[in-house]
Amino acid sequence: MSLPQEKKFLHALALAGAEYDALQKIYSALGSYEAAWQADTAALASAGISRELIERLARIRTELNPDDAMRSLVAEGIALVMADEPEFPAELREIASPPLALYMKGKVGLDLPRLAVVGTRKATAYGREATQKIIRDIASQTEIAIVSGLATGIDTEAHRAALAHGLITVGVLGSGMDHTSFFPPENWNLAEDIISNGGAVISEYPPGAPALKHHFPARNRIIAGLAKGALVIEAPERSGALITARFAMEQGRDVFAVPGQLFSQSAIGAHRLIQDGAKLVMKAEDIIAELGLPRRARADAAAFGGGGDLTDDTSRTILSLLGEPKSVDELKEETDLATPDIIARLSLLELNGLIRSLGQNRFGRTT
Repeated sequence: MSLPQEKKFLHALALAGAEYDALQKIYSALGSYEAAWQADTAALASAGISRELIERLARIRTELNPDDAMRSLVAEGIALVMADEPEFPAELREIASPPLALYMKGKVGLDLPRLAVVGTRKATAYGREATQKIIRDIASQTEIAIVSGLATGIDTEAHRAALAHGLITVGVLGSGMDHTSFFPPENWNLAEDIISNGGAVISEYPPGAPALKHHFPARNRIIAGLAKGALVIEAPERSGALITARFAMEQGRDVFAVPGQLFSQSAIGAHRLIQDGAKLVMKAEDIIAELGLPRRARADAAAFGGGGDLTDDTSRTILSLLGEPKSVDELKEETDLATPDIIARLSLLELNGLIRSLGQNRFGRTT
């Protein structure tokens, strides 16, 4: 069976609703996707396929021409890349349950190392600024692609930061990538920007596939599998970002986490990861050194910039008060801010390299 033939019939089966487990069973029992497309009810049932899927296949075979379906895919600018094709990311072949194929728009950047950056959909100002700062500083020192899930919150911030600082970025969907089924719909334009700036949007699911709940853990294994390491920035206790981190650990990838506000629900997951052995990240250098990434030449790094002033008035106020070292309690007395807010601002200032911890809960400026 030729690759184009197998690809055509795999796509047809996927349009009928056959997902990873069913496709595995079909191929194992029947030997090819074409045989599965043409199989009768008894053969499909003996392969362990559900009655519901068998009925959908019977119905869609009367409506769908596999050749026309492939032509439609090409017309939409979507490539279907099988696992044994050179365009398929080699790292994904190494993971448990690698995708059988990927729908793809744009270029994944096969020659670049990749870092997954994930976190809560309900990002705080601290989480957004930490994401921007770390990715900006990574871009100033090395060349890497940023992988995330195109969800709202930290994912969106990671993609935008990568684009803003000249990095390739890859978005992995838990839905089809056509305009009708794309999820979340508010990030359609962001996906277009990713593609037009040399990155890619990929999915295990065909056009028309809705964003079903079970798609997202499956999507997360791909995010983790594409990357050398996974960085978690803000994750509540039951966050999907923690699923990505778990996959990364199981796949032998490095896992990093940014500490958050002490009493924030959005920080519980990241703090637990650190307790479980994830590498605590306070600056981009922590990631670059751990992954052994090559450094940009000094002139290139200067062109990319880095650092920069904080624009947050509260952060500037705290920085001005640290002309002499102070404790959190002293800052609380002088600002009337709550302790968690002070800790969050101190963390941001330390991430920016503007202050350092002096021990015993005291902080001072670096210059």
